[in-house]
Amino acid sequence: MMSDSGATGTPGAGPAVSRTVDPAADPAADVAAFFWDGCARREFWLQHCTSCDAWQFYPRSLCAHCWAPTGALEWRRPGGGAVLQSFSVVHRGSGAFAEHAPYVVALVRLDEGPVMMSNVVGDVVGDVVGLAIGARLELGFAERAGRVVPVFARAGEPAPGPS
Repeated sequence: MMSDSGATGTPGAGPAVSRTVDPAADPAADVAAFFWDGCARREFWLQHCTSCDAWQFYPRSLCAHCWAPTGALEWRRPGGGAVLQSFSVVHRGSGAFAEHAPYVVALVRLDEGPVMMSNVVGDVVGDVVGLAIGARLELGFAERAGRVVPVFARAGEPAPGPS
């Protein structure tokens, strides 16, 4: 069998290829720079498409909903509310996250629509029974591995601050 590249052999049976990606040369890093710069200032920004009125996360160079190019995307500040969709308690973190264990990793649906993975902070590990799918969450920020990242707390609890 011949592939489009001219290689022959059984599909999927070719040699394994590995490559090292230079994060500084990653084009996606440029697209996300505004997001991460905002987080460093403890500001939460998302892309919003002016063509189809959709919000999106993670930042991309085109709209993930209607495929409009970058020119149709603008940065806006969402409200900061979310709903818990799924979560897991990590008891043994790895690398730079080991010192934060135990912690809650969660999928949260932002009020504007996008789903993102984040942490739920506050007294949730000790009271994981009180953390329920569908719970209202509020945005905050925390430092993780030298970078300020968005995190969430149960609505009505103290806003997540530096940690």
